[in-house]
Amino acid sequence: MTTVYVWTVSLLLFVSEVVLMGALGHAVWRLAGRGPVGWAAAIGAVVVACVLWGLFAAPKAPVDVAAARYAVKIGLYGGTTALLAVAGVRTSWVLGFAGFSLAINVLALLPPVADAEL
Repeated sequence: MTTVYVWTVSLLLFVSEVVLMGALGHAVWRLAGRGPVGWAAAIGAVVVACVLWGLFAAPKAPVDVAAARYAVKIGLYGGTTALLAVAGVRTSWVLGFAGFSLAINVLALLPPVADAEL
């Protein structure tokens, strides 16, 4: 049972990270305009977010500093939530994104998931 739980939380954590990047791109696209400028801004924002995530927040990040990892995660999840709200996305979607992201990231910090070597 523990193995199934760890893998389920890990899968949902990965899903939340993919949703994060999509939501960030969507929010930036809406805020920057829905034309070519919006697309360029959205792609640029997602690329920057992916680079930050890869450097600081990935499981085997080259910069393994806990403070940087949490700053990047909180900054990206919190910033994306705020951008979605400002961009006029439905409140239920914003709250759903924030709630799911918070819940799954908290579960990932608790044993047995935090102690697991995948």
